[in-house]
Amino acid sequence: MGHTMGGCRMGNDPKTSVVDRLHRAHDVPNLFVVDGSTFVTSARNHPTCTISALAFRAADHIIRSSKNGSVKASGA
Repeated sequence: MGHTMGGCRMGNDPKTSVVDRLHRAHDVPNLFVVDGSTFVTSARNHPTCTISALAFRAADHIIRSSKNGSVKASGA
């Protein structure tokens, strides 16, 4: 089994990355990419725990942002 990584680079600059540090797409409102594709490189160890931790952090951000109105529910 392989782990696909890269392709949706994480970073601050929309010219050189796809998502910000909270996995929110620079160009598509309310799109969050939370998987190994946001890694700029692979680490030495299995990435599942890191992906899970980043997903929990992104989910926490999505919940907080939906409460203050900066992330809207689908169809809202």
